[in-house]
Amino acid sequence: MFKRPHLRAAKRLVNAPSALTLLFLAAACSPGDAPVETDAVDTPVDTVETQDSEGLTLPAVWQTNDLGSPIKSIGVAGELGSTVAVAFTDGGLQFLDLEGERVTEKADIGISQVADGRFMRLQDTPVTVFPGITERGDLSLYIHGGELPEPLPYPLDAGTDEVIEGICSGAPTFERDGVLRIGFWTRGDRRELKLGRLVEVGENLILLLDEPAQAQRDITACMLTDTEDVAYSAPVLSALDLNNRSKNYRFILDDLGGYTLVTPSAEVIEFEVLDGITVRPPQAPTDMAGTGDARGGGYPGGVIVVSGQASTGAHTVTFIDPSKVTLEPFGYSAAAADE
Repeated sequence: MFKRPHLRAAKRLVNAPSALTLLFLAAACSPGDAPVETDAVDTPVDTVETQDSEGLTLPAVWQTNDLGSPIKSIGVAGELGSTVAVAFTDGGLQFLDLEGERVTEKADIGISQVADGRFMRLQDTPVTVFPGITERGDLSLYIHGGELPEPLPYPLDAGTDEVIEGICSGAPTFERDGVLRIGFWTRGDRRELKLGRLVEVGENLILLLDEPAQAQRDITACMLTDTEDVAYSAPVLSALDLNNRSKNYRFILDDLGGYTLVTPSAEVIEFEVLDGITVRPPQAPTDMAGTGDARGGGYPGGVIVVSGQASTGAHTVTFIDPSKVTLEPFGYSAAAADE
């Protein structure tokens, strides 16, 4: 775990379109503080020994139709965004709503990975912004607004010539955090978590780089929370925090398809995902994302989203209901659940 880092000098955009032009396109297609101190970096967080939950299960409640291509990664924009971004292994990108319906058609946009996004207003135009990695290993934003037929790529200067290998994002905690916080690591140094903040400067979006954090093992996943920046190593594939009713629950996916819950009291519980009547979640998900504030799709307890190939052979996005955990009024615990 890493505490919040020092702010570093800004990096300008390279070959990026102006935000004013981008927003004009979106609108045309639409209907109608001081730096924080940091301590020495600890070892990346690994999965830990778990307690027997005696059968904690969460239901898979909805699933997209076959999206037609293998999925590499997904990201979710919660709150007013209520959008799922799907990055395919062939470089395509598609946006869905939280009912699994297509917001955009699949665009051959040359994307490799996508992280969680955020709904915002740029120059008074409502848009949803997702950070991601291109197939060339560069950092980029993917922006959608109104009725644009496909997301617009917006290149960012990541301050490195190394191939970027992994990415995560987090909502701003302080005003100085700007639009979005972004963490990433490179192929050349898998033990350094680079950190930055996406901010508006004039008509541009730029990345302000913070001091990077050093890890003791190769990073395979990361997460930026309100209080800490967390790096995970193998076998962790993905991790997310769901904040619902002022309680924070952490969900972890490993590279063998195993799920783990970490409760607010630091109880670590393995759980399984149950098939729905017509829903067949993937046995080996390729990625996991989610939100505790889903204002679409009817998920009062938030939603977990996983991607991968279902047992039917279809390449799908599956929606999992965590309400059994997140809507527990006094906080979920395995002991209370077994009573």
